[in-house]
Amino acid sequence: MSDQVVQDVQASPHTMPAKLRYVNAEWKGRDETPRIGSRETRRANTSFQDAVMHDARPRLAAGDVSLERNGFTLSENHSRVVNFHDPDEVAAVYYPEMGELIRRVTGAKLTVMRSHLIRTETPIDFNDGYSRFVHCDYSMARQDEMAAELLARDGITPQDNWRYAWFNTWQPFDHQVQNNPLAVIDWQSLPMDDVIGYFYTGRGNDSLVAAPVHNPDHEWWYFPLMETREVLITTQLDQRPGRPDYCPHTSFDVPNSEGTLPRRSIEARLLAVFEDDA
Repeated sequence: MSDQVVQDVQASPHTMPAKLRYVNAEWKGRDETPRIGSRETRRANTSFQDAVMHDARPRLAAGDVSLERNGFTLSENHSRVVNFHDPDEVAAVYYPEMGELIRRVTGAKLTVMRSHLIRTETPIDFNDGYSRFVHCDYSMARQDEMAAELLARDGITPQDNWRYAWFNTWQPFDHQVQNNPLAVIDWQSLPMDDVIGYFYTGRGNDSLVAAPVHNPDHEWWYFPLMETREVLITTQLDQRPGRPDYCPHTSFDVPNSEGTLPRRSIEARLLAVFEDDA
């Protein structure tokens, strides 16, 4: 990071420096595709880059953040879940909450929950630890296949005029987020040529997903000190024209955060169905 950039960051109350792991640029344009599913493969295929984190709260208050333009926004959900570590309670209570939230925020006709993931300071393995490199959760190359699989799982017959979008919701529980918040790239600063494919291989998977290589023009945004009622919504894929295709994301270490509360969060992934009236 240049001295001037550091000075600018230090002079602003709404920015901070960060180091983020990106997939190595050497993979761009190669016939091979990297495989990442462990700490070892992450270290082998990614490297740290300097970034500037921007506080999205003033921008949200000014009405300058939306799923439709930027690929992310902030909403609220006062969850009725008592124990987020109970998968049965999460499925029975939280899944309907997130479905209703996405339908309300996006106007979707139908939502279908795919899965959820709990992240805390005591992960079981690499796959449920805090996200430590910049990535997208899906690939545009597989969006029709994934939608068909999920609808078939729930016995839903797709219609010819349906269009699909995949959204993630990210909500803290137990207490405020003081370190390792989730940060996102504004879609308007992400050239599609930056995004390459990689295979996620954790827990026996071999799924084609996507990640951007580093570009200093990427604009990074986050919501500081998220409360347990707040929900970050991100676009992961969207078939509708003129909408963001991706919202790459990762967590990062907040400077001088030693001794703060450990972040605990739930991430839900779901498919939204829209009717094409054209």
